Amino acid sequence: MTSLAAIRGYLLEEALAWLVRTSGYRLLVNVQDDPDGALTSAGNGLLVKGRGANHQADTLGEFAFVPPFSLPIRLFVEAKFRNETTGIYDVRNAFGVISDVNENYVQLDPGRRPRRRYRYVYTLFSTSGFSTPAQEYAIAHQISLVDLSGDTFAWLRRTVAIAADRVYSLEQSLKSRSAKASIPRAKLREIVRRQLETTDSTQVGISTPSWWSEDIDDALAQVASDLGYGLRTAEGRELLLGFPPAPFVLTLTAQSPYTMEHFLAFTQHRPRHAIGLRRRRADSHVTQWELFPRESPDAYRLSFTLPDRVEEWIDDSERYRMRARIVEESLLSTIVLYRLDQGAVTVYQLDYEPAELRPMD
Repeated sequence: MTSLAAIRGYLLEEALAWLVRTSGYRLLVNVQDDPDGALTSAGNGLLVKGRGANHQADTLGEFAFVPPFSLPIRLFVEAKFRNETTGIYDVRNAFGVISDVNENYVQLDPGRRPRRRYRYVYTLFSTSGFSTPAQEYAIAHQISLVDLSGDTFAWLRRTVAIAADRVYSLEQSLKSRSAKASIPRAKLREIVRRQLETTDSTQVGISTPSWWSEDIDDALAQVASDLGYGLRTAEGRELLLGFPPAPFVLTLTAQSPYTMEHFLAFTQHRPRHAIGLRRRRADSHVTQWELFPRESPDAYRLSFTLPDRVEEWIDDSERYRMRARIVEESLLSTIVLYRLDQGAVTVYQLDYEPAELRPMD
């Protein structure tokens, strides 16, 4: 029997993969998606070969762009949708995975085609925030943490929770067929991906129990279709991944009442421009950053969050100016965004000056 929290996590990962699709994020679902032999499979899941072990890769994607002087990037997405704060155990696991897979480089025999190398990175999402030890460990080891507990992502939590409740209820109803009835994780993901169109590949080799029937497929397809409708009609509809000169990735969304279309309209002829930043306390515990163009502050608004430990460090009022300067120089001096549209990648560069960091309202 699958727990409700686990189902919510699975569906949240698939929703996030859909939301970042325009950042050039392409899901890898089959061994055939990797011509260099870095992937393998076992049972109902895809695995990435590490130096010491193979690692489960339920939501692994490859970016369409390659940053200058870097290797092609592959991103693990893991999401926790539960009541308790995400702790250091999950972050340690993430670091262990990417450390092992990034060290797995096998020199080929003479005469064989060179094997392409990748840089694997890990982003951990949580709807209930992260513990202080988890944040400190993540910052030290360059694991990106994204807190989805704020008001900005309420629509996403609500949409995923509704779909997960329906899947959980369906699984409960299957007890009449088998006392230990459980919907295979790979089957659930395959149906959701088909409805969200997040991959062109169909995962092969998915096994289903003997009591499985077509009506279960139909019920899951309806849930996935409604999930897709909820995502498409929600206020966000798209997330952009921002790459600052810092040990984390920013997840940016349009700040209501603005939409992503406002950002795209402004940047159509100004892909590089100066920005301002404003910090706001969005709710009881989440500090939200607002990003806007300096020359036309009302043209668009994007929002993002930073790890709480970084926020606490900046908030020291006695050293605010010094720490604002350090933020400018080392964390947010330049934010680079990549967006994929009809096969073409557009690069946006947002330049920030320290004078624009304003105290929290």
